[in-house]
Amino acid sequence: MPDLGKIPRPNWIEIDLDHLHSNIAYARSLIPSGTKLLLPVKADAYGHGSLAISFAAMEAGIDFLGVAHLFEGVALRENGVNARILILGPCLESDFPFLIKHHLTPSIQNFETAKALDNHLSTINSKLKVHIQIDTGMHRFGIKYDNFDEVKKICELQNVEAEGMYSHFATADMPEHPALNIQLERFDKLVKKLESAGVRPPLCHIANSPATFLSANKAHYDMVRPGLALYGYDPLCEIPSKFPIKPVLRLRSTVRALRHVDAGEGISYGHFFKAEKSMLVATVAIGYGDGYLRGEPNKGEVFINGKPCPILGRVCMDACMVDASEVPDVKIGDMVECINGEFSEQISVEAFAAEHKTIPYEITTRMARRLYRLYRYKGKTCGWHELKAEFVL
Repeated sequence: MPDLGKIPRPNWIEIDLDHLHSNIAYARSLIPSGTKLLLPVKADAYGHGSLAISFAAMEAGIDFLGVAHLFEGVALRENGVNARILILGPCLESDFPFLIKHHLTPSIQNFETAKALDNHLSTINSKLKVHIQIDTGMHRFGIKYDNFDEVKKICELQNVEAEGMYSHFATADMPEHPALNIQLERFDKLVKKLESAGVRPPLCHIANSPATFLSANKAHYDMVRPGLALYGYDPLCEIPSKFPIKPVLRLRSTVRALRHVDAGEGISYGHFFKAEKSMLVATVAIGYGDGYLRGEPNKGEVFINGKPCPILGRVCMDACMVDASEVPDVKIGDMVECINGEFSEQISVEAFAAEHKTIPYEITTRMARRLYRLYRYKGKTCGWHELKAEFVL
């Protein structure tokens, strides 16, 4: 079988793990000493590659990794990831054997599941740490914030160890929204009530990226869970970011064709763009099949040889056409900057998301698997096979 890493590629993603290390160090500087740090690596680490991100985060001293589903945690374990892994999605009884076998930490959202797990553990003379989900206002998962008795009963089980308790903000990226303080007050009241009863879980956590970076310790508790910010994107989607974080991902492509188009000619599907004058059009190998959103016609730009090139008409599945008339000496094979906040704020993840009326999370998680991944680590750029050898598996 050929080494796919050596076959020429028309487009690729570069993942800068040195930037991940830098962002983790900065997040550490914002939280009290002893406060733990969880990095969500769900959805293939927000599209950045869960294995590479997990190994790099472990080397950076991350305390926990977070996944959405059981199978994501199992996949990490089967590939040598030995960090603590919290499953953020709800736990089902069918999960029990796999949680124990792979040493995964489940989230519990009701006493019935906790009791069933406790009974299962008693039959095999084992114990398992869990985190209790609390619904303080997101209304997605968890025990209602005022149901103290149910939470207390879980904390008092013999084989289920309530290591943690957490909730999730619905409006942390809207700091002036009244729901933020309401949720925090609800969570804090429950934490203190459990503490008075002598059953407070040792790891209480509620802070996501905005709350970690903006709350000045008020919401940090025993652990924080910044995701977007550790990947280097502004937690409030501001451009430029006021935080010294560095984007981990950049999307690059190449010029695959060049042609002169006469005035009056239409370009791409639907001819939503018509040339007003003779122009040089470059076809770039990036399209919605790669996760580069289609959006509105005649919107957005890429950079070729340092020059901005507006997108002409519709983005296609595998390509888009751009105006390269102002690019000196452009030629087939030239590299194209498609999404790269380090190169220009105009094509940052945040700016690209705003252009498409969405959020950075959607942009990065949509990156297609067919895009080759290149990793920058300790100052060197390499493919996955070379990177893998850097880690102790």
